[in-house]
Amino acid sequence: MAGRQTVIALKLFAAADGDVASKHTQDLIALRPTDAELEAARPWVVEQDALDEFAQIVDEVIDHVLTHR
Repeated sequence: MAGRQTVIALKLFAAADGDVASKHTQDLIALRPTDAELEAARPWVVEQDALDEFAQIVDEVIDHVLTHR
């Protein structure tokens, strides 16, 4: 069974691969992650995609989650 931090990281990764209306983004918002939990997940998520733009996409998802949690 995955722990909370792992679920947050996986949902952030999946949300960054979709859009803000995706189920993964909505699931992430429902988890109500703290700033610290999102900051802890970010480095792993960014490493999962080699595109330079991916880090910016991850940051946009984080901003969206912070606004809507």
